[in-house]
Amino acid sequence: MRANRVFVLEKYEEFNRECFAGTLPVVPLNISRSRRALGCLKFRRRGGRCYDYSIWISNRLDMPQEVIEDTIIHEMIHLYIYVNGLKDTSAHGKIFRTMMEAINTRHGRRITVSHRSTPQENASDAAVRDHYICLTRFRGGDRCITLSARTRVFEIHRQVSSLPEVESFEWLYSRDSAFNRFPRSLTLKFYKIPSELNESIAASRCCICDGKTLRFK
Repeated sequence: MRANRVFVLEKYEEFNRECFAGTLPVVPLNISRSRRALGCLKFRRRGGRCYDYSIWISNRLDMPQEVIEDTIIHEMIHLYIYVNGLKDTSAHGKIFRTMMEAINTRHGRRITVSHRSTPQENASDAAVRDHYICLTRFRGGDRCITLSARTRVFEIHRQVSSLPEVESFEWLYSRDSAFNRFPRSLTLKFYKIPSELNESIAASRCCICDGKTLRFK
């Protein structure tokens, strides 16, 4: 399922009663389109005081309901720590982990410090994005792709061109959501190409890059 505001509101009230004894304040609950984080607690800080809290839950991916629920509780733990002025050892430090483990044990949850999306979940991301793809062919016959952040295209171009094991490489551009499953790299990272991606690669637009400029063929 994909998170929606009604669901998040209902679960927030339910988990506040069950897991936090109704002690958490009413805060704005919002839906985001974030791909980087399933959930986020936002607030303002002034003079060492935190205020204006809000919780954001992403509906970018099609997730199991229990994962969305655990994400809501995860952010509620953060909220509890902040509104009570508790000083944790880090963002997910000793206090956070103690509370997380207690809720998992008492309420049968599977809250984690972070969630690693499955290939199926990533494949559900249908958002239209610009993809700058470096298609690399190695001397052994393997083909890999690197999805570059737009600002890192020339640096990745330089890194690939210096590798002796690379036979050839080319740049492609696509807005196909099939590429959404791969992270945009700031440094050189190779990903083997699954067979189901071959059609999307073939349909991508070829580019010419000289290390300083990037343009369509």
